[in-house]
Amino acid sequence: MNSSSVQHALSASGLLRSQFRLAHELLEAAIEQLRTKAAHLPDSTAWAAEARYAHVVLCEDLSINGVLASGTPLALSTWVGRTGISDVPLLAGSNDWRAWGLQVRLDLAELRRYARAVYASTDDYLDALPDDALHTACGEMPACVLNALLLTLSMRRGEIACLHTLTRSSSAAKLKLQ
Repeated sequence: MNSSSVQHALSASGLLRSQFRLAHELLEAAIEQLRTKAAHLPDSTAWAAEARYAHVVLCEDLSINGVLASGTPLALSTWVGRTGISDVPLLAGSNDWRAWGLQVRLDLAELRRYARAVYASTDDYLDALPDDALHTACGEMPACVLNALLLTLSMRRGEIACLHTLTRSSSAAKLKLQ
């Protein structure tokens, strides 16, 4: 490893890239677990986990590509009709994500391909982000948005993992009662 790559890895944007990569890996591991155990999960559990996954991927796309990069989110441009999400929610005003999650239809294989494209665009954005853009006062973009996004990724991954655990615990309890 040369000194410039070590220096970049130790930079604020390099650290953020590492944190986002780890958050993405953990989220994908939870979704892979869902995919491999889907036959044993109640439909409502699999659906709830997939809806949370779709929500966080959309949020990342909108936050990075729409807000921070001042561009058009992938879901509304190069990936329109290919996200695996039947209905992208309205972007104006606040959304009722629970209601959206109850009505949206998801194609998990397509959604995962879209997620990988979103992750790549996030990595590209962070790679091009100068460190001084992250040294702003608290509450200013992009540091605040990136921090919130990392927290959201972590929370959704935790919710998906909890759904797995609750389902396993509920199944084990039913077996003990029999």
